[in-house]
Amino acid sequence: ELAWLVYIVGAVVGARGTSRTSEEHEELDGDLCSRVFQAIKWVEMRQPSQPGASAPTLERLELALLYFFQYFRKAYIGEQANISSTNLYQRLNERVGVADNMTVMSVMVNKTMQNLKVWCRHEELVDKSLVLFHELASGYSSSKTLSKLDVITLALRHHGPAQLPFLNQSGNPRHRTTFYTTLTRILLMDDNGLLELELFMAPFVPVLQHLQAFFAQAAISEPDAATMSEAKGLLTGVLRDLRGVCIGTANRRAYVAFFDWLYPDYLPMLVRSVELWWNDSSVTTPLLKLMAELVHNKCQRIAFDCSSPNGILLFREASRLLAAYGHRILNGAPHTYADKYKGVSICLTILSRALAGGYVNFGVFALYGDSALSAALDVVLQLSLSIPIEELMAYPKVMRGYFPFSEILCHNHTTYLCMLEQPVFLQIISNIQYGLKWVNPPHDISVSSESASALYHLVEFRFRSNKKEAQALAALESHIEQNPRMFGSLLALLLESVVYDDCPNQWALSRPMLGLILTNTEAYEQIKQQMVEALPPDRQAQMAAALDKLMAGVLGNLESRNRDKFTQNLTAFRQEVKGFMNP
Repeated sequence: ELAWLVYIVGAVVGARGTSRTSEEHEELDGDLCSRVFQAIKWVEMRQPSQPGASAPTLERLELALLYFFQYFRKAYIGEQANISSTNLYQRLNERVGVADNMTVMSVMVNKTMQNLKVWCRHEELVDKSLVLFHELASGYSSSKTLSKLDVITLALRHHGPAQLPFLNQSGNPRHRTTFYTTLTRILLMDDNGLLELELFMAPFVPVLQHLQAFFAQAAISEPDAATMSEAKGLLTGVLRDLRGVCIGTANRRAYVAFFDWLYPDYLPMLVRSVELWWNDSSVTTPLLKLMAELVHNKCQRIAFDCSSPNGILLFREASRLLAAYGHRILNGAPHTYADKYKGVSICLTILSRALAGGYVNFGVFALYGDSALSAALDVVLQLSLSIPIEELMAYPKVMRGYFPFSEILCHNHTTYLCMLEQPVFLQIISNIQYGLKWVNPPHDISVSSESASALYHLVEFRFRSNKKEAQALAALESHIEQNPRMFGSLLALLLESVVYDDCPNQWALSRPMLGLILTNTEAYEQIKQQMVEALPPDRQAQMAAALDKLMAGVLGNLESRNRDKFTQNLTAFRQEVKGFMNP
């Protein structure tokens, strides 16, 4: 019954926060909220401090309190607060001694931390407590306030399973990542956060040193089952924690400080972990996700000094990890999502983010005979092409990893692509063709857009014919000679999609079409003739006239103004054809 009353107060406060209210309503909120804060004191007296000792009857009340905190936060705390709070805090101060935002946030955070200790085995309570904690830290002013609280200062110094049992006992291991993301953001919100980063990371050092000693011993003799199990548990936990810290480093200074702490002392340990547990997804998934976060240049945070080799060193570590993992699962893992496809999707993400990050000059590798780039490209390409296209498209995460990778490959590494063996090159083109068909809802149209972009970069490479790329161009022409209808069939597919399908991404599909027309004139004339002959005799003349207008005013180049002119003609062509096809 008390839980229901708390839910009702939360709903009243939440409803009030959606509009402007009078002083009388604000004082009424103060009266209602004061009773909830009194109930919190009563709960804290009744609740044991040891994990697992809490009474089951209190669980519903704890959930109700979290519900109340969420709506109170939305109405009265931080940048998202909808109404003023002078009269509310005056009434709360009179009744329960809560005088301002900082006091309320102290109550909320203390309650959250207590939940993470006492209710560590209750999934829903842990989840909602972490959501509240994360949202309190999301706003600028509220996170500044949090950093001043004693409970947060303590948590920044002493965080780990000994202080917070939910880290080991929660049923959802992702909670560790969420918690450390929030904690890192609070730390770095303070001006002195970077100076204190070393102290914040100190609790991880004994764990990582223990793991280093384990791997050193494992290289000499095979460890027993108990030691293996202990090391695996420590490793998976610290990988999730470090990924949370990395997610929380949202700017250059923070990321560089974290990278300097991690490399070279601990990052090479990832490869040794893969060599030992490559076939255990409970280890490889958090490990690969950590690397995917490390190479992710979000907000341009990965920007090392001009004299620093760290960008190249980071890519080398990523390449070593991809090679160590990829070559093992290529032949040794069953073709299931958990055992292989999920790992492949994360590998695709790692390499795509690294290639698109802009912090590595990849020309350096070939210039100095470093195989890191070619090794990473080779193994990830083999992994992606080892999955049949029907199965690749059946798993959204794998699909969303593959097509951005193929786009980057065609854009930035076209020479490598053209120099591939013919069966491999044709399989990549076949997958692009499959992706181009993914144009209609409920399909993810980003797949067809990325496929069209990949095709555009390949066609542009052929059209521009750079003398420096003579060898790659010769290899591309050899592929085309062996399959003369390759580009023609792609052009026909694009024209049919634009004309006959209700595609919402017409602009993206139009990008490669002009290049295909200019480099495949004979195929284009045949396609025009086929499109005319496919219609009833009374509409053939109209189609022929519409097709003749498609290239009106379009020059024989791929400059942006010329491409825009072609896109305009294509839109007019589509509308004209729709007009006489559906009068």
